[in-house]
Amino acid sequence: MSPTPAKRSAGRPRTPVLSAEQIVDAAFALSRTAGPDGFTMAALARSLSVHPPALYHYFGGKADVVRAMRGRVAELLDVSGFDTPEMTLADAVLRWAHSYRSAFATHPAAIALLATTAIDGQERSVANYESITRRFVAEGWPVGGAVDAIVALESFIIGSALDTLAPADIMSPGAAAPLAPNFSRAEALRSVKAAAQGVQPADRSFDLGLAALIGGLPAALAAAVEAERV
Repeated sequence: MSPTPAKRSAGRPRTPVLSAEQIVDAAFALSRTAGPDGFTMAALARSLSVHPPALYHYFGGKADVVRAMRGRVAELLDVSGFDTPEMTLADAVLRWAHSYRSAFATHPAAIALLATTAIDGQERSVANYESITRRFVAEGWPVGGAVDAIVALESFIIGSALDTLAPADIMSPGAAAPLAPNFSRAEALRSVKAAAQGVQPADRSFDLGLAALIGGLPAALAAAVEAERV
């Protein structure tokens, strides 16, 4: 006699077929292969071997998925320095900027999606901005100018994260070197110095640019305060 087949339990499966975390993981994977234009709910569903309606049980649409991705990245940003009175604003910005660049560099293909989607409703991102803004205002920045300063810093950081995708010799003039002797020599020395330090040329550029921005914050603050008086 053949064995009696086990009865299938009624109701929902004990293990969820899908979860919000799985969808976000798949979204990051899709961003690496499909790019911004190919990042659609239909493509995301295919990558998970489900029908698109299954995704809408967890997210209202593409924008909600991208916000969840941004929230995942926001968890990696270190804004603790802004809430630490003993730490200078410059050091807080330095810590935040390095963590920001590292976080975006971990998911470089998603930068275009994350950087162009509104943070509306993404609680961790909003909480991060609240900490940063509160500190800038406490340091004397006009309320109306604090976000300008933050976005200026972010623009540089995000651009630097994109720079990590480029090959180390992206600035090499190659066969056109004879046409630009000064630039060619400067670029060659840049590569040599980076190698001697055990870093990538992009890292040196990031450190230089970040130092310049942080160093310029006091002057920018003075200008912002003066503009408020006019």
